[in-house]
Amino acid sequence: MRKIGLTSNDYEMFHNHNLYVPNRSIYFGGQGEDADVVTSNTIAQLMKNLHILEHKEIAPISILLNTVGGSWEDGIAVYDMIRALKSEVTIIGLGKVYSMGSIILQAGDHRVLTENTYLMIHDGSEGYEGDPKMIERWMEVSKAIRMKMYDIYWRRMKKKNKKLKLFEVEKICAIDTLYSAIEAVNVGLADEIIQGVSK
Repeated sequence: MRKIGLTSNDYEMFHNHNLYVPNRSIYFGGQGEDADVVTSNTIAQLMKNLHILEHKEIAPISILLNTVGGSWEDGIAVYDMIRALKSEVTIIGLGKVYSMGSIILQAGDHRVLTENTYLMIHDGSEGYEGDPKMIERWMEVSKAIRMKMYDIYWRRMKKKNKKLKLFEVEKICAIDTLYSAIEAVNVGLADEIIQGVSK
């Protein structure tokens, strides 16, 4: 990231809106106890910031990502948005990139982890209430979502292991599978390890 002097407005934008325009960098998160959770609120802010930078200039964007994961529907919305951007996007995982956060990471043109970051993939968890027919329908949707998730991981991981099969990714996701930064790079879930984030 480029090193540029901060103005008072830059400080305000970064602390209040997680957007540092001079460096074209975005910090994922919100305010309060759910700041690191993928929710409609945190993702809405991230998508707005991406839109601002993309509209301003087609140029590299960095996202600093530290998250426990969260909602599939909200996370996949920003995944799709990142992949559609004309600007090149680098996503830097910091500390933890769990669950839906690991899917968002896969949207990046360049996926970077700091050396002490852990990444976690799994099937997630869910619960349903209602009449049996409605529950059956939601279970069908849930299966389709999981298959999409496996495919996202598989398309990245097979670049490291051309023999990897989709059903093997499904087995990996059957439990909480955690990877250190080096392990994530070795299996194809990240591209590079860095020691820290430049100022």
